[in-house]
Amino acid sequence: MLRPPSSPAPWPGASSHPCARCGELTASIGLGELCPKCSKDVTRKASRTGRFAAVVTTLLLAGYLVVTLRSVAPAWQTTARTVGAAAAVAWYLLSYRIVQRIALEWLKTRRP
Repeated sequence: MLRPPSSPAPWPGASSHPCARCGELTASIGLGELCPKCSKDVTRKASRTGRFAAVVTTLLLAGYLVVTLRSVAPAWQTTARTVGAAAAVAWYLLSYRIVQRIALEWLKTRRP
């Protein structure tokens, strides 16, 4: 009786493919995937880009909210500021995730 293979590839030693970004031959990655080094580098750069874009746009939104919320009636000032602060936090989180994901996909296709 034949024993089952220890690797998913039909030959011993599994598969080796070049990294899609740096071209280094790496074992145990799929065709068109990134090596661990490139993957870490791309994730770090995408995260940095996302944070920068999120901070800049959130500061612009906060400035707009400060100017706009001055005209709110004094009885509603506390509520308006709370809603404005919640909107700014939500804006930061959403813009960070969106920009990070776009940068991650874009950086995966670029050569170093």
